[in-house]
Amino acid sequence: MRNRILILLALAALDAPLQVANAQAPQALIRETYSPKGKPVISLEITPLLTQLPSSGYFPLRVKITNDGKTGRTWMFEFTSRDFNPGGENELKSEFSVKCDSGDAKEVDLLVPLISVFLEEGSIELDIEVSAPAPFPGSSETISTESHHDWPSVMYSETIHSRNGNKLDKAAEASLGAPSGSSPGLSTGSGGYVGMGLEFGASFSPRTMPDDWRAYSGYDACLLTDGDWNDLPVGAKSALRKWNRLGGVLLIYTTTPVTDLNSLDLEKNAVGASRADLGWGTVRLQSFPDSGLLEAEETVKLVHDTIIHTGGHRARNLRSNFRSHWPLQTTFGEKNFRIAFFILILVIFGVLIGPVNLFVFARAGHRHKLFVTTPLISLGASAVLVVLILFQDGFGGRGQRLILHEVGPDNTAYISQEQIARTGVLLKTGFTTSEHGYLSPVMLASSRWARITEENSGGNGRYNVTLDESGLKVTGDWFQRRSEHGHVFETIRPSRGRLNLVRSPEAPTINSTFEFPLDEIFYRDDNGGVWQGDDVQQGRNVSLTPSDEERFADWFRKQQDLFARRNQARLDLCRNRRGHFFAVSTRAEGVTTLETLDWEDTYTFLTGQILTGN
Repeated sequence: MRNRILILLALAALDAPLQVANAQAPQALIRETYSPKGKPVISLEITPLLTQLPSSGYFPLRVKITNDGKTGRTWMFEFTSRDFNPGGENELKSEFSVKCDSGDAKEVDLLVPLISVFLEEGSIELDIEVSAPAPFPGSSETISTESHHDWPSVMYSETIHSRNGNKLDKAAEASLGAPSGSSPGLSTGSGGYVGMGLEFGASFSPRTMPDDWRAYSGYDACLLTDGDWNDLPVGAKSALRKWNRLGGVLLIYTTTPVTDLNSLDLEKNAVGASRADLGWGTVRLQSFPDSGLLEAEETVKLVHDTIIHTGGHRARNLRSNFRSHWPLQTTFGEKNFRIAFFILILVIFGVLIGPVNLFVFARAGHRHKLFVTTPLISLGASAVLVVLILFQDGFGGRGQRLILHEVGPDNTAYISQEQIARTGVLLKTGFTTSEHGYLSPVMLASSRWARITEENSGGNGRYNVTLDESGLKVTGDWFQRRSEHGHVFETIRPSRGRLNLVRSPEAPTINSTFEFPLDEIFYRDDNGGVWQGDDVQQGRNVSLTPSDEERFADWFRKQQDLFARRNQARLDLCRNRRGHFFAVSTRAEGVTTLETLDWEDTYTFLTGQILTGN
């Protein structure tokens, strides 16, 4: 281990022009072989499937256990991800268990939730603690990755990394004004992977990629060749398609001129096409040079510009797009703080505890009464303050939710939920979300009540997440008492909700399978014509009436202006799609978080393709 590290460090110091192939390929972080009575019958191996942590989302780790022993055994895995905030580190903890029966071999992928990094620059760290079954010893390891709020989280294949990694690292640093000669991150020491500078991205082996879209949720872009794409397992390919439609940037370098979106099974009926906006993401095909060497500066610019096209990268969005002119927060309104009441109580308390107490309740000759009157006055004032706080803030709190909902192919729905809440006195702060997905707090504008602001860079938050069967079981600082919180939740769920086009000689007639009514709807037909309707109920045929582009554009702009900037950009991608509908509903259910809050309004904007037939 130590010799390998020294070799890598030497190559970096010499700025070696030829990189060792697969030098940053994912390698086992922990490898244990337990040998009772000298016979190796039980083993454990933990391997990261990508070489860098993203600045939010999940991080996939593959666990392999072989148990040739006589009894089943269970391993416990505890993870702590943290940033390096000078004002106090923010932490997110999670835990998993894996049981391996006697005579069995098990391989599972763990999706480890990560803390969202709000720092302008720094690093994110993941501590791994393994509790092995008795009498075997435990293990530990640490992964660390440098981050910068102006650089996205990128993943790219070993094929591209092996020939271009060093140059891309330097180009990424140069794009941020960093010194061009700084060393890229390398694996070091007993503490694990420790970053030594900003890297272009995380490398991966296509054949080992996971089959869950959440594994990629923290990454903004993926670069690979068409050969890498074909090497992906079927499940991984499906997961990347979903991640792409949820906003990911997919850049595929082609080795033959005949390769197109249709041949790669990315877009049907797209023969000859090399780019397309799919859902909220985009896919681009680029010619791969015979030498395998990319122009580093051009590649960095391509990644940056394409991500901007889809609304910018996630870390910057969480840090910047909600702390200034967040429409949902403006609609929610500000909290009135009646400070005059508190000042009045303090003044009265001061008068009672001072001159009144001294000259009336415990006048000269009765000073011993101070031992009784002083505590009673203090308790009374405290009780009044408690009553006043309860009167002003109440129990629970209130919140509002805004949802962007796209009907995707293969009976899927893509959901992006923005929510804001203001809490009062909370008896319980933990909750379980109604489904799995990606949950993160956002940075708000500074105020008396805001939980996370630019000034506190996360507020020394402590979070816990467990992947429950039904959703995310969370505790900690997701909701604090008497505070204002903003969150985003994104998920991909199975859904049969859609709109069907019923053929009509005069006007389009639609039929809805959504479980909730659509209050308003516009439809852009295959010829570009615009139609509109309202009160679309499940199972009822509704005939649309002619509209015009000006009326639709005005309506669409008003809906778009309700969202934060990233979702506004997503709507820009779909506003001109033909054969698609655009609708709103005030009766669709949002993703459940803290149920003790009064979620006053849930407003949903829906879009997707209208299908032909019942």
